[in-house]
Amino acid sequence: MKRIMAVAGAILLMTAGLVLAAGPGGGGKVDLSTVRAVSGTVSSVTMGPGLQHPSFVLAEAGGETLAVELGPYWFLVANSFSLAVGDSVTATVANCASRTDSDVVAFSVQDLTTGASITLRDENGKPLWRGKRGGQAQGQAQGQTKKGSGAGAGCYASGRNVNPSTIQEVSGQVTALSLGLGTHRNTVTLTAQGGGQVVVSLGPFWYMHQQGFTLQQGQTVSIRMAQCAQGWVALSVEDTATGQVLQLRNDQGVPLWIF
Repeated sequence: MKRIMAVAGAILLMTAGLVLAAGPGGGGKVDLSTVRAVSGTVSSVTMGPGLQHPSFVLAEAGGETLAVELGPYWFLVANSFSLAVGDSVTATVANCASRTDSDVVAFSVQDLTTGASITLRDENGKPLWRGKRGGQAQGQAQGQTKKGSGAGAGCYASGRNVNPSTIQEVSGQVTALSLGLGTHRNTVTLTAQGGGQVVVSLGPFWYMHQQGFTLQQGQTVSIRMAQCAQGWVALSVEDTATGQVLQLRNDQGVPLWIF
């Protein structure tokens, strides 16, 4: 009996490094005995709306490449994190036996080029996004302005305090943009055809990307907008060159991305 217990104990010790944590879908096993730091340059990025397992390929200094799995796209957006080809990064990673489309999973990643960083898993390998999408993380992804005034946050994220009587359309050229992955309150600065400038709040980058709509400086657009407590918010944006229209809010100012 003692011999059986000893053997069982040895087996438990041998597999202790594999107790591990649930992976992104709740079923992966992270090998904690393989946790290590890696660094290098991002050579490719697979990331976008709806992706459950965004990843990037890291080109290490020694010439090796490593496919690194991150976490759900919505979690990256909620934490204002993105990567681009050419960025220098350092990451804490570990092997995960159930992952066949990547070499390792990331515990944390720091982008040395932009200064952005994200923690994806705790020290036991447990994903930090589990159980959060309907609560804290979703709240961050849809309303990072909560620290500001209630009127302003509600105006942008839920349509409260938007004044339909102020709806108007302005056309002109895009002269400045605050736009990108993880930037929730994206804005466009428009120089109107009749002169003057106006800064208009748009919507989450992931929603614009999902609709296949892009903006760039120098582009000529027509924006249908309304006023609220925090300034102007866009109801729709039309690319006058192509006729493509991005619908962001209804005439009551309610964001279409919350449905």
